[in-house]
Amino acid sequence: MAPCLPSLPGRRLSAGLAATLALSLACSLPAQAQADPPALAAARQFDVAPGSLGAVLTQYASQAGIELTAPSALLQGKTSAGLAGRYGVAEGFDVLLRGQGLQATRSVSGAYTLRAVPAAGPGAATTLTPVTVVGSVREDPTAATTGYLARRGLTGSKTDTPNIEIPQAISVITRDQMQDQGVAPALQDALRYTPGLIGTRGVNLTDDSFNMRGFAAGLATTSNTPVFRDGMRQSPAMYASTVEPYGIERIEVMRGPGSVLFGQVTPGGLINVTTKRPTDTPLREIELQGGSHDHKQVGIDLGGPLDDDGVWSYRVTAMARDADTQTDYIPNDRQYLAPALTWRPAAHTSLTLLASYQHTRTLYNWGLPVAGTLRDNPNGRLPRDRFTGEPDFDDYDTKTWTVGYLFEHKFNDTLTFRQNARYYRSDMTWNSAYGAAMQPNQRLLNRFGFIRSDEYKSFSVDTQMQANWRHGNIAHTTLAGIDYSYTPWVRDERRGQVAALDLYNPVYGAPIIPNARSSRVLDTDASQMGFYLQEQMKIAQRWVVMAGVRHDRSRSTIDGVLTTGAANSPESRLKLRDRNSATTGRAGLVYLFDNGWAPYVSAATSFEPESGAVDFNGDTFEPTKGRQYEVGVKFESPSSPYMFGASVYDLRRSNVLTADPLHPGYSVQTGAIRSRGLELEAKADIARQWQLIGAYTYTNAKILRSNAGDAGTAPPGVPRHTIALWGVYRFGDAVAPGLKAGAGARHIIGTSGYVLGTTPTDARLPSYTVVDAMLGYETGPWTLTLNVNNLLDKRYVQSCYYATTTCFYGEGRSAIARAAYRW
Repeated sequence: MAPCLPSLPGRRLSAGLAATLALSLACSLPAQAQADPPALAAARQFDVAPGSLGAVLTQYASQAGIELTAPSALLQGKTSAGLAGRYGVAEGFDVLLRGQGLQATRSVSGAYTLRAVPAAGPGAATTLTPVTVVGSVREDPTAATTGYLARRGLTGSKTDTPNIEIPQAISVITRDQMQDQGVAPALQDALRYTPGLIGTRGVNLTDDSFNMRGFAAGLATTSNTPVFRDGMRQSPAMYASTVEPYGIERIEVMRGPGSVLFGQVTPGGLINVTTKRPTDTPLREIELQGGSHDHKQVGIDLGGPLDDDGVWSYRVTAMARDADTQTDYIPNDRQYLAPALTWRPAAHTSLTLLASYQHTRTLYNWGLPVAGTLRDNPNGRLPRDRFTGEPDFDDYDTKTWTVGYLFEHKFNDTLTFRQNARYYRSDMTWNSAYGAAMQPNQRLLNRFGFIRSDEYKSFSVDTQMQANWRHGNIAHTTLAGIDYSYTPWVRDERRGQVAALDLYNPVYGAPIIPNARSSRVLDTDASQMGFYLQEQMKIAQRWVVMAGVRHDRSRSTIDGVLTTGAANSPESRLKLRDRNSATTGRAGLVYLFDNGWAPYVSAATSFEPESGAVDFNGDTFEPTKGRQYEVGVKFESPSSPYMFGASVYDLRRSNVLTADPLHPGYSVQTGAIRSRGLELEAKADIARQWQLIGAYTYTNAKILRSNAGDAGTAPPGVPRHTIALWGVYRFGDAVAPGLKAGAGARHIIGTSGYVLGTTPTDARLPSYTVVDAMLGYETGPWTLTLNVNNLLDKRYVQSCYYATTTCFYGEGRSAIARAAYRW
């Protein structure tokens, strides 16, 4: 056995006595290979700024993706010149610790411990090369990840688990990928190269809506937004707020039912974004943007430790944007501020406080008639920039405030307690001259005035207890949790009269004459409580079994007044009391091969309450239910720069509302929809020189049962085939230091149309291909980037919806230049 050096006493920056015990265990093991495993030995690019040794080592550990523990006494008064260049992990430590009298050794867990090198002398122990024990590189699933490959996440299990061990399809979009692809104002821009989902309505900045595995998520669903933030729902309603991409660190997409952990969600899946959080290393960035549609934006991102011991750390992210869109008169203005503070009094306890303010000003894009966009119109084609509202009347103004916390305490190596909570408030004003239908001359669009104000409040809390324990050769992760949300909101909606608009020669300025009374005033209280239990078993490091069950109880109370809007119109009092419960679950099995391949199989269910609707007898409806069977395979290996995933699934939704054939104007719960599909995803991050993404989606969605005449057709807005490819190449020091170039293409085939309404569309919309490109240059603290979306300015209809019918153009060519300065 190779002798080990004893660790010096001293207060630990993290882990404390546990780290000392781990090191002792490492020293008692037989010697293994002296070289680091391939993932750690492989050279990678480092850019660590000079500073105190503690700050430099923290930066280095973060960029290397490793855990590092050190006695604070060893770091006092020491500085470092930092590190720039390509190094393996051990080589990097050699450079940083040269002349410091320190060395870093690796324990059985894969974590590194810093200790002093004792001076040689009579009777001193012989110093040998530290024992290396092969382990995995640890990735923080809530922090920035270098490159495109993210191997761990929280969305699939609410525990820090490798994504390869989750028996369900999961994609992670890192901050590096978002920056390379030039993610602009909308969340859907960051998901263009992700399989299984697509934005629903072209350029629309009022909500985050998607089609996921053939099912609407956000648009026209009772669960509203499919977007979660830090594991809790982003907003309580579809139009209450949207995600600001500059304020998030990464995006995790879980496709298929997720109710077992998150409660009421659409069966197609969910999106969980991670807020930018305080950092252990100094972070200072200012970013300026300018581009098409008079786009102007400034962003500031500051963070780092507040004290030498790292007990307190902070982050402040702020952004202001003044821009237009491709549609005339629709602005894209926003101010965003998000302060964060972390208190870490010990290695086993942390409390992070998060707050945000977001003010958005834009207008709702109602789309354009099918005649003149998708189909011929005798008056010609309608342009992409045509606005159908009234510039001096239309308004969409939302102000959102949030405050919350993320708390974690580890009692010991077995038990961990977590509680996450958030208070949310949103005030919305929405005025619009709404397009109703085209007149027979195919020029004039009939309109009516739409005046609405909403006030949302929400309180959410998720409490978890996690136990990591072993029984023989089985490693268990048991999670038990309770989550609760309470959402009161008030809506006041009024209609009015406005003149028709000539879409081929628009003259704006028509007066809007509002009705004397509100047509709808609603006062709603809704609450939900869920109890969930999940067990993960890893058997002999080969088999992974995951099973979970959840029971939800929800209630909603709606008090309202309905009128025709006329001054003397009779009132119709609305009083609904709805109570629902549902039990959902998930079970799956994964087998881990030594070469990185992992086939899996799973089954999962979901539910969505049908709040606010009653049948002919005045009875409320049962929740809609989703059920999925999925089979797939994943490939991930710490020694490989590649990741791959493939999945096939059968997903069905039952209890869907459809027209009551006996009572017009009412619904019955006999509808059903089925979706079957294949999804492929591949990512590569080759020596930080090539970064590649490939994705393919095949979706066969079909309405199985419906009384509306659309049985046998596909739900609108669902592409049959989607192919996406993206690549970035860094030229390197030998050719053009700091220069990188990238390009991507998205090919969409056979999007389903809207086959009902007064002007139905074709069953399949025309296919289209969109090309994107980027060029970047890094020099010192500066990063310059130019992104061009829809480089060839392809004109296409992305989707068509609603009974009137309206179609939505995709975004035309746009370019944004960015200049970021980091110091």
